[in-house]
Amino acid sequence: MKPLMELMADFGSNMVDKSAFVLSVLVSVPEARTALVEEGGIPVLVEIIEVGSQRQKEIAVAVLLQICEDSVAYRTMVAREGAIPPLVALSQSGTNRAKQKAETLIELLRQPRSGNAAARRSDASV
Repeated sequence: MKPLMELMADFGSNMVDKSAFVLSVLVSVPEARTALVEEGGIPVLVEIIEVGSQRQKEIAVAVLLQICEDSVAYRTMVAREGAIPPLVALSQSGTNRAKQKAETLIELLRQPRSGNAAARRSDASV
């Protein structure tokens, strides 16, 4: 995972898109999500959302969304890394898919730090 993260962090190379895409496929595996976080992937992904191309931003948001969906700890890490301001900016100026993913991730990051989203939604509808 570390070499992949290094490729993604090298904005001068033409490998950012390719490595980000590979990462987006890998994070469907729980062990890959854990490795990504342990090897410093969250700051790299947040930086991509801040300064990457539109395509890179969309992929980075998708990856963050995948790692945050089932982990309160990862959500906390992403929020502490300062992801919310660039996500808000992306939700206003990104591609339609990037906007939607950014809005979903913002909502997820703003949820209480415990419990699961599905349970809260079903409680709210009762």
